[in-house]
Amino acid sequence: MLVAFIGFIFTDSIAQTKVVLLDISLEDKSEYLKVSPDIFIHYHDIVENQLGAKLIVNEDREVNSELLKDADVLIVLSTLSSAPGKKSRTETERRSIVDFVKKGGRLILFTDENRRMNLEAFGANDITNPFGIEFGDDLPMVRNVGAISFPGEVVTGRYELPYSGSREITGGIPLSVMNAEGGIVHGVYVKLDNGGRLVAFGETMVGLFIGG
Repeated sequence: MLVAFIGFIFTDSIAQTKVVLLDISLEDKSEYLKVSPDIFIHYHDIVENQLGAKLIVNEDREVNSELLKDADVLIVLSTLSSAPGKKSRTETERRSIVDFVKKGGRLILFTDENRRMNLEAFGANDITNPFGIEFGDDLPMVRNVGAISFPGEVVTGRYELPYSGSREITGGIPLSVMNAEGGIVHGVYVKLDNGGRLVAFGETMVGLFIGG
């Protein structure tokens, strides 16, 4: 399903000329490989083989205007642990990512529950609030359910998505909801008049290629 979200980002442009920057700079790369051994193979396949764009994985550089100047799409993965000692996103990074979207860049942002990420250290709300999206606290756990996408401009049909706990997310246009009573929002998006786009999720399983 991630290919649909990245494809939505490219709908009005030629993917072959584009650069996708995957940011994992707040977490050790090895932690992603522990939970999803083929994660970077999947990203390479989607971005370069299926869409024909260029993939750059950022493991340790600050996400500032210099790093973003050649990027068309920025994908930010949630950390996988909120243990003390994790790096925090700098004020420069927060401003640079907001400016990136305001200037027409496209952002896919994954957050997760408190046990996997520190919301403030991650800088999620500083990045999304200027676009009317806000993340809240963890939602009550509902086991053995998935999420489901809405058919529309992002994806053409209804698709089942992996889901295993999430945090509250408000604002934006609903993209997907938990597939259970109450229909809790799972993902949202916004489009700017200048072409900037932001897709945001309250959990990160889709971005990790876990659960289908």
